Amino acid sequence: PPIVPNSHKRPPPTSCFLLWIHLIANRFFAQSWNHCQQLPADETSALLTEFHDKFDLLHRSLPSRFTSNLDRIRKALPALFSGSLPLVLSHQDLCEMNILINPDTGNITGVIDWAEARILPFGFSLWGFENVLGYMDSEGWHYFDNRRELQWIFWGTFRKETRNLSDEDVRLIQIARMAGLFCRHGLILDGTGHKGVMDASRVSSFRYLDAFCAAEDWEPPI
Repeated sequence: PPIVPNSHKRPPPTSCFLLWIHLIANRFFAQSWNHCQQLPADETSALLTEFHDKFDLLHRSLPSRFTSNLDRIRKALPALFSGSLPLVLSHQDLCEMNILINPDTGNITGVIDWAEARILPFGFSLWGFENVLGYMDSEGWHYFDNRRELQWIFWGTFRKETRNLSDEDVRLIQIARMAGLFCRHGLILDGTGHKGVMDASRVSSFRYLDAFCAAEDWEPPI
């Protein structure tokens, strides 16, 4: 999301924003969980290899403050691609500018810019939800005061609308979410591939990495 000036630090209007959170949990994420996709075994194996390579590169390249979380993800990659999580059509740029909303009703009318979408285990595009829980300014990332309420609404709706969600599913979703955050903010993306890893000169990207990917307690209230 764009960096906003200090005059725009207030959260969005509560009633419309809470409806939006409910709808994106239900109509986008829950529906993708309930209507999973299929890939041949060799393509799934190739995806696992691709993400092993990506996270090995991130592990070698990013500062040590990210090492612990990267280790957790690297160890869990085989489980993420084992079929335990449903494979879904994953939007690679699920930001606010690509979600169309009716200004009168607050209803979601469409999601655009699917050019770089690909089939991945559920959870890799959950970084898009994290973006609406706060804002970035010249001092760094700030969560809205009602962040926890928004998280509970989102995950409560998701649990209600999804089928057969187990504790192991929840654990893997949390890992896939963090994996998606690292891919989004840690890699220099080029379509569905990447051209390298962000370095310290890319101040904005590192602000997001520090906000989302450095904390040891990164499990949302699913």
